[in-house]
Amino acid sequence: MSASASTSQTTVARAFDGDNTTAWNLDAKALKQPQWLMLTLADPGDVQSLTISQKGATPEQLKRALDIFVTYDPMNLGEPVEFTATADKSTGNTVLAFPAKYGAHVRLAIKPGAITKPLSLSELAVEIVKTDNNVDEKGVDRSYLDTTLPIDRRIEIVLAQMTPQEKMELVREGWGIPGVPRLGIPDIKKVEAIHGYSYGTGATMFPQVLAMAASWNAPLMYRVTEAIGQESLEAGSIAAWSPVLDVATDPRWGRCEESFGEDPYLCSEMGKAWVNGYQSKGLITTSKHFGAHGAPLGGRDSHDVGFNEREMREVHLVPFRNVFRECRPQSVMMSYGDYMGVPVGKSKELLRGILRDEWGFDGFIVSDCGAIANMTSRKHYTAVDKVQAANDALRAGIATNCGDTYNDKAVIAAAVDGTLDMQALDDVCRDMLRMMFRQGLFEHNPSKPLNWDKQFPSWQSPGHVALARDMSRQSIVLLKNDDNLLPLSKSVKTIAVIGPGADNLQLGDYSGKTLPGQLKSVLDGIKGAVSPSTKVIHAQGCSFTTDDASHLDEAVAAARKADVAVVVLGDYSGHPSIDGEKRATSGENNDLASLRFQGMQQDLLDAVCATGTPVLLVAQIGRPYDLSSASRQARAILVNWLPGQEGGLATADVIFGDYNPAGRLPMTFPQSAAQLPLNYNFKTSGRRYEYVDMEFYPLYRFGYGLSYTTFAYSNLRINELPDGNVEVKADVTNTGSRAGDEVAQLYVTDMYASVKTRVMELKGFERISLAPGATKTVTFTLTPYDLSLLNVDMDRVVEPGDFRIMVGGMSPDFTASDRIKDSLGYPEGRGVTGTLNYTRPASARYEFAVADVQHNLADGSDLVTVKVTNSGNLTDTGTLTMYVDGTRTGDTRHYELDPSQSKTITFTVPASAGADASWKSLNFVSRHNNLSYTR
Repeated sequence: MSASASTSQTTVARAFDGDNTTAWNLDAKALKQPQWLMLTLADPGDVQSLTISQKGATPEQLKRALDIFVTYDPMNLGEPVEFTATADKSTGNTVLAFPAKYGAHVRLAIKPGAITKPLSLSELAVEIVKTDNNVDEKGVDRSYLDTTLPIDRRIEIVLAQMTPQEKMELVREGWGIPGVPRLGIPDIKKVEAIHGYSYGTGATMFPQVLAMAASWNAPLMYRVTEAIGQESLEAGSIAAWSPVLDVATDPRWGRCEESFGEDPYLCSEMGKAWVNGYQSKGLITTSKHFGAHGAPLGGRDSHDVGFNEREMREVHLVPFRNVFRECRPQSVMMSYGDYMGVPVGKSKELLRGILRDEWGFDGFIVSDCGAIANMTSRKHYTAVDKVQAANDALRAGIATNCGDTYNDKAVIAAAVDGTLDMQALDDVCRDMLRMMFRQGLFEHNPSKPLNWDKQFPSWQSPGHVALARDMSRQSIVLLKNDDNLLPLSKSVKTIAVIGPGADNLQLGDYSGKTLPGQLKSVLDGIKGAVSPSTKVIHAQGCSFTTDDASHLDEAVAAARKADVAVVVLGDYSGHPSIDGEKRATSGENNDLASLRFQGMQQDLLDAVCATGTPVLLVAQIGRPYDLSSASRQARAILVNWLPGQEGGLATADVIFGDYNPAGRLPMTFPQSAAQLPLNYNFKTSGRRYEYVDMEFYPLYRFGYGLSYTTFAYSNLRINELPDGNVEVKADVTNTGSRAGDEVAQLYVTDMYASVKTRVMELKGFERISLAPGATKTVTFTLTPYDLSLLNVDMDRVVEPGDFRIMVGGMSPDFTASDRIKDSLGYPEGRGVTGTLNYTRPASARYEFAVADVQHNLADGSDLVTVKVTNSGNLTDTGTLTMYVDGTRTGDTRHYELDPSQSKTITFTVPASAGADASWKSLNFVSRHNNLSYTR
């Protein structure tokens, strides 16, 4: 068991150390504010009581003061349990008892002012209902262990021997998949691993994902997740609930920090690198949150905009499609939201039609925590109870339930009595077993019980620590550098390091616990970099989130004494937690309305800048912020994001010129939150772009970032190749006096089309290193698919015509007015622009034929197999619906085929319309073609 707390985080472990002489203490002042203690159980179960050894409150006072929550999802606490509080006369302990409730977390919330005297909690024990899992093993057929048998045969041998309870056990979630010991079905321990192994203490913590996206370096991303995979494997966790493939189009959303940014191509390339690196260790990845989770209404987590199919296929489904088609991951997590008005938890269109039929996904689907129960009155009101919600989820193909539905006693009882859809339950069990056999887990299972305290060989290894520092350096974005303030001299006489982030490095959400000294702050980095003669003055000035202004004067005094002031402001993620801070400002369920620095941080920056001392602002943030005021006042601005454990050293490397910054923005920085949404790949306006009181343009555009050197682009070459691909080349020259990296970016604009297209779209990028005076040619290849669009009929086509091709070090300039596409381009030398006149139309052409009809003697149904062939010259999707004697029958099936590719789709004609009923005709209807078949 592990714990976190609202205050005194470093001492909370004393309440679980088995020593009554140590304690987690809350003084009277702290108890005037809301306080909480969150317990994370080693194994989920039915929690029925807490036993507390404490001083400071009677059982009656605790009864009035506490709310107790038992939950599987710490982000959705639900309602507090009803409990009794009694004293155990033999021990003096207080027992808090309540009806057993299943969960993985227990939260004790202390109401403000309810306890007036100091409270000392020395020990706390959780009682979980014991269950009897002993089942007679006599007669178990273990021929499924024969690896020479086909996997589908092995699956059926296991499935035939599973009881309904065992099937429900297989699909519940408890720090992973619990397995079924009687049949030797392996357990699978999982971990959140977006930027490091998070279920332990001392694993290497890399920069948060948005920071790594700012590196625009997919090969380096691969190396990072290869390292995270090694650290996960050593700890015995073989499945990662990562990466986040959501396209983050609203910076107010708290989970921007977990994403790869606002562009579907950038998300795809970095996402593929993440998945391939982790899977290179033989591990399982779970891409999330499928789909459109990164664009919530108003930036508020899981508030659905209600995108149409065009927007989904142009933007939000793109990274998932590319990862699933190219990387073949074994798992995916569905989102809390809806697709075309239907909760994703029951959307056959999304989870079967698009995911499985179109993209060929044959792994297992995980529910986000609580998402299935959310279909009840908790959120969506599409299911009257958990049994209906479970049936809807199973029929959509959701195999693993993070939450409290598949493990609900009423749902398990429904499986036993057959009220649950047992065919759907068997199908999702097949998905689970197929993955296990394919991974070889029945023969060798590397999963091990979680150990929150043990360190493993590769954790903090020199190679991984160096890799964390390198990724952090490569992710840092230089936004402003007036008068070449940076790089600073290491011999500067006096430097003031100011701000709540100066000596408080924040890691971001889903981070592991850290060891003493593991996190290197910006203050640490600066102290380690400057000369012995340099004086470093530190003043915090204010906290991240409170309104306490009492220390601003100390910061101002420090700035006045210094030759330069480094002010470190930004997000409080709660990792690590800091006593006295309010709620986190970034991460899951921590959305912002204003995008302004919270608490007194902006006041601190204003006051320091007013001294006249040159100011470098270091923005330690998990999302784009409104830096309008900072951009007017600070001499230089660096964004080091949530930079990982080595972030302070990496930041100092950039500040003092040991590393030349080359990070580029993966998200647009607006002038104000009032402009949102404001993404670079917008579509043209029907009228104006600007407001009365604000121009349309962002403060810092997508793909932007400065360097300590300069680069020039020249010699654009555009060649249409015989196979229909287009080769784009450009020369990049380092025209400055320092070696440095440049990120060459390829943007394409379809100038005229039958439907509205985006003003520009990223279609390629490459990070290159150049010595002073050196030139390198970057080469990109555009396929016909890259030039395609969805036409008025939602068919994917390539329409011949002019395409503007642009290669530069950022997204192109434009004039937000009429003829906006014609205005696209770069200042001289900053990029090159040309026109491709593409002459080859392309589209799919689908042909259908009934390939086979078989009668199923077991249930009287007919199985009809239709062969679909793409005889066209472009990849596209389609749907096929069966009508039996004029009546629509079964689910609509999807397909996506490359040119010359074929697939077979099997439809079932139910027994009621089967052989005995002598159906006369079948009609298969696609978007543009019909196929008739007469018996």
